[in-house]
Amino acid sequence: MHYNPIATKIKIILHTRHLTQEEFVEFYSAIRTLKQYSVEFYNPYTAEIQTANCYRGDRKIVMKWNRVDKGILYNPIDISLIEL
Repeated sequence: MHYNPIATKIKIILHTRHLTQEEFVEFYSAIRTLKQYSVEFYNPYTAEIQTANCYRGDRKIVMKWNRVDKGILYNPIDISLIEL
């Protein structure tokens, strides 16, 4: 078996803090309709700020129930942003 890479792409995992239900809806409403994103990020290989056009990949959501005020709280969200 031979490994012949066609291209090297950047994958950025966006990790949020804990979100309330209102923040969760606002966050997903903002990213739902866009097909591609222009993302500025710190590239640890070059030690510079770099810009990449990315599409949204996998999303991981875990919901928690907050028994104190009966509100819904979401764990931090992980979203993959993959370079086009």
